[in-house]
Amino acid sequence: MKKIVIAGTAISIIVLTIISSASAFEGGGRKPSEAPLVTVGQHYTGQLNNHANDANFEKSGSGYEVAIWRLPPVTTRDVVTIDWHGAPFTHEGSGFPVCLVLAQGVDDFSWGNVFGSLSERSCYETGPVYSLSGSGSAKTAITVQETNANSSYLEFFSHANQSEPARLETYPYDFTVEPILHYLAAAIRPVKRVSAGGILHASANLATGLPVPDGLSFNLAVTWPRGGVASYSATSGGGTISFQLALPETAYGKTATFVVSHPADGIYQAVTTPKLEVLVAKPKPPPPSLCVLARRREVVLTRQLKRLKRHANRAHGIARRRLNRRVRQAKRKLHRARVGAEAAC
Repeated sequence: MKKIVIAGTAISIIVLTIISSASAFEGGGRKPSEAPLVTVGQHYTGQLNNHANDANFEKSGSGYEVAIWRLPPVTTRDVVTIDWHGAPFTHEGSGFPVCLVLAQGVDDFSWGNVFGSLSERSCYETGPVYSLSGSGSAKTAITVQETNANSSYLEFFSHANQSEPARLETYPYDFTVEPILHYLAAAIRPVKRVSAGGILHASANLATGLPVPDGLSFNLAVTWPRGGVASYSATSGGGTISFQLALPETAYGKTATFVVSHPADGIYQAVTTPKLEVLVAKPKPPPPSLCVLARRREVVLTRQLKRLKRHANRAHGIARRRLNRRVRQAKRKLHRARVGAEAAC
């Protein structure tokens, strides 16, 4: 009888050891100072459970097991997208037991108060306490509300209130943080009218108010009545984007709609400006070319030389000598003009 009791006790210890091992906390840290830094694009795995004695946060009789991961530096209005990967894991018949919050500006002493205020809310796809998306995308996109370079965290958590062995469960989860998309703001400079062959200017800035980096590509879409459509592209420089227009005659005198946009590119978010409606004016004729200007000067100097020669032939004495000197000067000017015209044309 004594041997059976000992054997039974040993089996119980083994079973409890197996349960404890299978339900151990894995991945993330239990407080901000222990949180591993997340590398964008890397796949991470973790494990939570519902054990009351394993909770690292308790409030009003409710326990939570929280896994904390540190994010790279983020700026206000950045979009952080978390890919949860697989289909929802169901526990006790319904739902995914792991939720997620974004916490900023916390440390080992303050994180619990912040988490406690958030965890009291229900877990929804739309946040601020996020659940796994039921739309099939398995992704959560969070817009950052403040700039914080050193203390922005993802906190995955589950309720940890069970103590009965039959009710103990383990909740694996995995995720990848996709490239963080930075915020862009863009606007078209207001004008009352624009030439069909003129330039339309727009500006673009980051959330900090600084201009966007040079060389960032933007698109301009133009539409006008009766199906008129045109599109242009340009790159930023000093926070300004200048689009060289070449609208057809069908746009002359019409009120056209202008919209500038930039698609999401893996670094910056998509942005579209409000519509700007402007009257399109017929373009001014282009200025004469250098060749035309040089030929015109050549003609003017030729006429001037002929007049001086006529006056010199009719003059006498000092007046004639003075006019002949001017004739020689005019010849030199005409020669230089002809050389310039040949080079320009």
